[in-house]
Amino acid sequence: MKPAAFKYLSVDSVEGALSALEQYGSEAKILAGGQSLVPMMNFRIAQPAVLVDINPVKEIDFIRSEDGWLRIGARTRQRSLEKSPDVKEKCPLLAAAVKWIGHPQIRNRGTLGGSLVHGDPTAELALVATLLDAQLVIRSKTKSRTAGASDFFDGFMSTRIGEEEILTEVRYP
Repeated sequence: MKPAAFKYLSVDSVEGALSALEQYGSEAKILAGGQSLVPMMNFRIAQPAVLVDINPVKEIDFIRSEDGWLRIGARTRQRSLEKSPDVKEKCPLLAAAVKWIGHPQIRNRGTLGGSLVHGDPTAELALVATLLDAQLVIRSKTKSRTAGASDFFDGFMSTRIGEEEILTEVRYP
């Protein structure tokens, strides 16, 4: 199958993504790895009018240990999690779980944030975030908020992220 027609926007900053989300609202979807969204579009389960590509947004691609937290940017690739010495040392459960996600080609494209925002309760990254009560940093044009993973997931394939919000960071204790 082929996806329904859509407009493609590439942004190079979180602010650019937030502006696009503000402009297009519920018609827009964020694209990073596309491991879940693209197949859903191909089967026309998801039919966004606008795709906002955040691949060029480098500010949310990081892994660092600060203030007692392992902080990981939402656009960080799953393969980077798998290979990171910081993840292996500070969060061995995350390092172990990520190896079970698809195959290396999937992990090369899939992102931490994409997996979490997708809201699949059977996903490894959602499980680890919930078990460790990771803190998710969510931004809109007007504010930044933090939600515990147990509060972020709202039900099957559903999260508490607004139409004009973007997940920017995940903090593991």
